[in-house]
Amino acid sequence: MKSKFDLGFIFSLALLTVGSVCHPHLAMAKTERAESGKVRAEFSYDEAEYCIENLKLKVIRDGQTLLEQPLSPENGACRFSGLQVRNLDANPEPEVIVDLYTGGAHCCNFSVIYRYDSARKEYTSVEHWWGNTGYEFKDLNQDTIPEFNSYDDRFAYAFASYAGSSYPLQIWQYRDGKMVDITRSYPELIYNDAYQLWQRYSEYKNEYPEVGRGALAAYLADKYLLGQSEDGWQRVRQAYQESDRESFFADLRKFLQETGYIITAGQTEFYQLAQLERMGIYNKCPQGTRLNTAGETANYRFALCDGDGGEYYLGESKNSSESITVKHRDGDPDDSFRRGDTVYRIGNGGGESADMYLEVWQGNRQLLREMVQKVYRR
Repeated sequence: MKSKFDLGFIFSLALLTVGSVCHPHLAMAKTERAESGKVRAEFSYDEAEYCIENLKLKVIRDGQTLLEQPLSPENGACRFSGLQVRNLDANPEPEVIVDLYTGGAHCCNFSVIYRYDSARKEYTSVEHWWGNTGYEFKDLNQDTIPEFNSYDDRFAYAFASYAGSSYPLQIWQYRDGKMVDITRSYPELIYNDAYQLWQRYSEYKNEYPEVGRGALAAYLADKYLLGQSEDGWQRVRQAYQESDRESFFADLRKFLQETGYIITAGQTEFYQLAQLERMGIYNKCPQGTRLNTAGETANYRFALCDGDGGEYYLGESKNSSESITVKHRDGDPDDSFRRGDTVYRIGNGGGESADMYLEVWQGNRQLLREMVQKVYRR
């Protein structure tokens, strides 16, 4: 992976592009192979004058060909970057990773990851976009399961040119066929990244103010990941004294809100169900239903299931073995579930606040009201 601080990278790529134009060549068929355990993958393509063509992937498992098809990524592909077969999650079955590049002066890298579905006895895939940054595999917590060490490409061009942009740390893990952002699990690495970004700002702020501005934006994102936003804003406001400072600060705050770094004080954090590791209570929906919404408070985890079999609330205490399974009853308020005369309800209490609460009632008496800290939903 290229260093995020390499200001000359764009010029090197431009020279490579010119060189390829000056020396056209005929299409050449190539095949790359990789294997691990009982899984072998073969990726073939034609290397044409400017881009690769006729992409095909073949996966052989335990001597049987389970996947053999043309590869047509939704992002398009112009260059082949790598083929790997390795285990990416707690499941011992290895995944197949195809790394590709869209082409262009400096963008974009992406991966197509294939996993074996033992129930259907076939391979399914997911694409993940890396943009300019790419990734490196690192086993950060020494559990033999690799993390994708990368940077947030959404910061490219946001506050500086490509060469002047900086990117906050981003760490991903592959779980149950999905890519999950686990950056906040590594505060020491975030702190080190923030330190480097501040050093970059200090180095370039006078000669290249644009580079300094880009570094400050990424630095503040890291500070939000660390839960140190107040200190981050204080340092950024003291440091940046250019004439556009107020418009920069306004744009930066809006950008950090749109990209999920800023969560309004007291506001519930929302995530996609795809980011939820399906384990424990979250995979216990009754037959005929599926997980619709899940979340947690300071003391409880909960899941809302719905489908042809009805609607259910599942709950469990974080502090004891207490567990709850209750069904929605006609006539009860929306998002409420009843066990006997006890009603469990997820909502915002009827107000306009974005905050959500778990409420427990018996008759007209409220037994519990806890703020929901995280919500997972489609």
